[in-house]
Amino acid sequence: MPTPNSPRPTRRTWAAGFTAVLVLALNQGWAAEDIIKLAAVVLVLIAVVIGAGASGE
Repeated sequence: MPTPNSPRPTRRTWAAGFTAVLVLALNQGWAAEDIIKLAAVVLVLIAVVIGAGASGE
């Protein structure tokens, strides 16, 4: 449990992680086509995971 004087930890979401990966790929010089493919695959994976979690409830 955090103490009252400690800074509140920031909560990172999947969107922030996804954006960070895309920015890293851009900075590393990946081709635009490869970044588009990566983004599409990751978004599909996120949709599958969210869909699987929603159907289990």
